[in-house]
Amino acid sequence: MNGKRHVILLAVLAVALLILPATMQAGTNLGLQLVSNPDTATICDNNINFPGCTGNASDINPALGQITFMGPVGGWTTNVTSGFGPPYLIFAPFLDISTFNATSTAGAGPMTILLSVVGLTSPSFAEAFNMIGGTSSYAGAVVTSQIWYSASNAAFCASTACGTAISSLLTVSGAAFSGHVDIAAPLGSGPFSLTMAVTINADGQVDTTSFDDEFSLPEPATLSVLGSGLLGFGMAFRKMLLRA
Repeated sequence: MNGKRHVILLAVLAVALLILPATMQAGTNLGLQLVSNPDTATICDNNINFPGCTGNASDINPALGQITFMGPVGGWTTNVTSGFGPPYLIFAPFLDISTFNATSTAGAGPMTILLSVVGLTSPSFAEAFNMIGGTSSYAGAVVTSQIWYSASNAAFCASTACGTAISSLLTVSGAAFSGHVDIAAPLGSGPFSLTMAVTINADGQVDTTSFDDEFSLPEPATLSVLGSGLLGFGMAFRKMLLRA
């Protein structure tokens, strides 16, 4: 009897480990927002509005989980700015902002790019990391990145008024720049939102900046392997019991 119980427990644990990663993205929406005084461009994935995201600019990428914007915002013009997330991305990376040739005019203020995924459900994650790299034509340009969590499931949440910063402020600069920060922040169950906020500040100089910023969750491969191993062990143990 005890042997049968062990087999059942192993099977339940194995199945749980195998299906755990798949529940993270249920019911999500993705939005991209570029802000540079006095303008804001808001783009919703596939041009479908959802609470907190009312698009006033067009998503020129028809694929789900991929948003692409081209055009002017305030004193900046972006050649191509893309945001990637669920269901296109799942774990590594989970959110990604890629900007090619964001160019400022003289006197332009900072530009902030926000990428949000809303409607995330449990299980939540305990650790992750944020990594950025790129180039600037003006070596004095400063690029910052931070990840925000909103228990109220707010889109484009990058302040304490609606959420909590779960990473320290990642700050990089120079003609070529890179950096990363680790994140260890257990989160509650959903629905919740995550927002990646990247700001380029060129001090009013003419500047062209390109970068890629990734927010990544731990790979699920180790969990899947462990689950498969436990399931196999349970089946072998069951055969041993039947032979006994």
